[in-house]
This record gives sequence, structure tokens and C-alpha cells, in this order.
Amino acid sequence: MSDVNRRYVKHFTLAMIAYALVLVGSIMAIRNGELSGWSAGLASLTPLIPALYALKAFIQRYKSLDEFQQRITSEALLWATGIVGFAAFGYGFLEGAVEVPTISLLWVMPAICGVFGCAQGVLYWQAER
Repeated sequence: MSDVNRRYVKHFTLAMIAYALVLVGSIMAIRNGELSGWSAGLASLTPLIPALYALKAFIQRYKSLDEFQQRITSEALLWATGIVGFAAFGYGFLEGAVEVPTISLLWVMPAICGVFGCAQGVLYWQAER
């Protein structure tokens, strides 16, 4: 593993550990009634701080990739945002027409990440053929 990848894994892992800890802490503080109103709202946003650190690590890794890897990564991100965006767009139309369960916006980012990983795998597989 290259130094760049090792650094990325280290920083991303630290960010995800911090994210999990901050998320659990904020949920516990809100549910235990320690926070309410605006303080609960601000506490609910605190997991964004380590998530932004993870984004920074991802961007730094992206900048270190060669042109081919950047092209695959960029195209995978386009596919992911397009697929998730159109799914959300279509679901919005569906919600206006029929009774369907409400889906929280909280699931948009995990959906983008999941579709990005799948799309990246498919694009690398296609490039090898």
C-alpha cells in the first residue's frame, strides 16, 4: 500500500471513529433530555464535523490519484449522484400521487456512498475488459 493510501486509510478511519462517537454522544444527550430546542438542534449537527474531515481526506486522496483513477472516480460519483438524485426525484413524484412511506433525507449520503462504490467497481471492471 502506498504512503498516500496509508495516510488516507488512517485519516478516514479516524474520522469514522470520531463520527460514530460523536453521533452516539449527541443522540444520548438529546434522548436523555439533557438538551432541548436549539441546543439539541446544534448537537444533532455535530456529527457533520468528523464527516467533513472524512470528506477532506477523500478529496486529498482524489488529488493524489493518476488521471485514469480520477476519471473513474469522477464518473462513479456522477453515476452515484445521478442515480440517487433521480431516485429521490421519482420518489417525490410518487409521494405526491400515492400513499408511500416517508424516507428520511438522512439516507441520501449513505445511498450515494453505496452507489458510488458499486459504480466504481463496475467502471474498473469495464476498463479491464
